Amino acid sequence: MITNFLQSSPGNFSSTRLMFVIGLLWAMALTTFGAIVLKWEPGSIIAVYSALSGISVGLKLGQKPMEGKSKTNNNGIKV
Repeated sequence: MITNFLQSSPGNFSSTRLMFVIGLLWAMALTTFGAIVLKWEPGSIIAVYSALSGISVGLKLGQKPMEGKSKTNNNGIKV
């Protein structure tokens, strides 16, 4: 079940998707720790979670445009 979620196409695992899931879980864990143990205020909780999850979201959003571009040399041959 979880392995199907981590596949971008049948049989091909997506390392970026795995990093995205781990990053969001890490952000949730640190934010929960700060909220409960360190007794952060709501503004601090929102700021920390946004900053930590923003990195994972940015990497995932930037993945598709970077994969779609193929480089060609002067002769028009894909490199």
